[in-house]
Amino acid sequence: MAILIRRWHQKTHHMMLISDALGLAVFTVIGVTKALDFGASAIVAVMMGVLTGCGGGAIRDLLSGEVPLVLKKEVYAFAAMAGGALFVASESYIGVNMATLLSAGLVLLLRLLALYKKLSLPRFDLPPISR
Repeated sequence: MAILIRRWHQKTHHMMLISDALGLAVFTVIGVTKALDFGASAIVAVMMGVLTGCGGGAIRDLLSGEVPLVLKKEVYAFAAMAGGALFVASESYIGVNMATLLSAGLVLLLRLLALYKKLSLPRFDLPPISR
């Protein structure tokens, strides 16, 4: 019985991470488009996309009693930032629909690559403050 429970947990955890990556992609694009609709600048729109995409996952993790993925050594906010920047840069050239698909695809691709290849961004350590 314990083996079945362990297998079920592994499969559902894997599916949860894929669903989380898809949610990150979708909500990042929604945040960017809404910010642009309200007349925000490009930088503000990208930051709103990052906050919208990462915020939902952080709230989910906090409510379930876990450390949010965005606070771990994960490619999470970077993927949202890259997708948001791609949307802002490409919207006027290829249209909203193609920019949406392209930028959401980039976020999803970066996040899934980070999951499967166990990629992370480099860590930056500050030297200790001497008194």
